[in-house]
Amino acid sequence: MKKRENELEGGARPPGSVLEGAEAVLRPVSFGPFSALDKIRQAKSYRPAALDAKIRSTRTRVEARLLVRAKEAGVPAPPVLAVGQRDIVIGKLGGRTLNKIEGGKIPAPVWKLAGKYLAKLHGAGIVHGDYTPANLMWNGKNGENLAVIDFGLGSTSHDAEDFAVDVLTMKKALKGEKAQAAFLAGYKSEGNARVLKHMEQVEKRARYQDRGG
Repeated sequence: MKKRENELEGGARPPGSVLEGAEAVLRPVSFGPFSALDKIRQAKSYRPAALDAKIRSTRTRVEARLLVRAKEAGVPAPPVLAVGQRDIVIGKLGGRTLNKIEGGKIPAPVWKLAGKYLAKLHGAGIVHGDYTPANLMWNGKNGENLAVIDFGLGSTSHDAEDFAVDVLTMKKALKGEKAQAAFLAGYKSEGNARVLKHMEQVEKRARYQDRGG
């Protein structure tokens, strides 16, 4: 993992749109022979400048470490090519995120693999923070070609509550019962059954609160 002092301001940029998110923008860049994306955390005007700079720098470093740890845990994720003060250059992956593919065209093994990958992340002490179809990329060729992206809200933990929220976030994002069942079966095959029991408790609490209890 190569370190950099500042965000990439110049350099060759292949054609492509800049993608904007709540926390960062993704700019297509050329990094040596690689097609890459420069993920730049944007300043927040509502925070004092010094605090904002510290938060952006810290979250950038944390995300880079989580991406590396995810791959070490056997979970496909974008390779980290360089890290700056408030940006990360990552390898560009092929395919589309699952939220952009019609649900019926995604086979059950893909959802099961998504569950296995989340369990592996938790086994490595990684909380993704936003584990949804929007952060799972698949090239559509076979069930094994799935990768986890965007660890921008991620953290490290060994708390079953944190893991349970990760699982519940994905379950709620899945509309079909078959997709949910495949995802949970995948998680169960690799993960801790205690987390799934805890997830059921968290889900019951959420339903109770929704009813105004």
